[in-house]
Amino acid sequence: MKLKHLESCLSSLPNRVFPNPKIELEQYPTSVHLTASIILSALRMGDAGPGISVLDLGCGTGMLGLGLACVESDMVYLVDCDPEALDLARENVDMLEEEGLIGRINESEDDGE
Repeated sequence: MKLKHLESCLSSLPNRVFPNPKIELEQYPTSVHLTASIILSALRMGDAGPGISVLDLGCGTGMLGLGLACVESDMVYLVDCDPEALDLARENVDMLEEEGLIGRINESEDDGE
């Protein structure tokens, strides 16, 4: 996948930034270009892509994890301690599914109890 194609996929996400970032959770935006560059670097090194499962801890809006799904990583897990962040990530997942850019997402919630 080329950088511009991945940047285009990521720039179409409706929730790229937090409307009310929580500083204590370090919720800051990551640019589309930086995110795409990190993903393509991981792809070149064999740390992402077909045959690889990835875990995005502290996923926030899901930019990194969903980009990893766009490069056809087998399983992508998005995890965050903030329910509001997960809501934003879910909206982004739904959009990419509707566009046919990623496959079916299975969702599981654990309230820690």
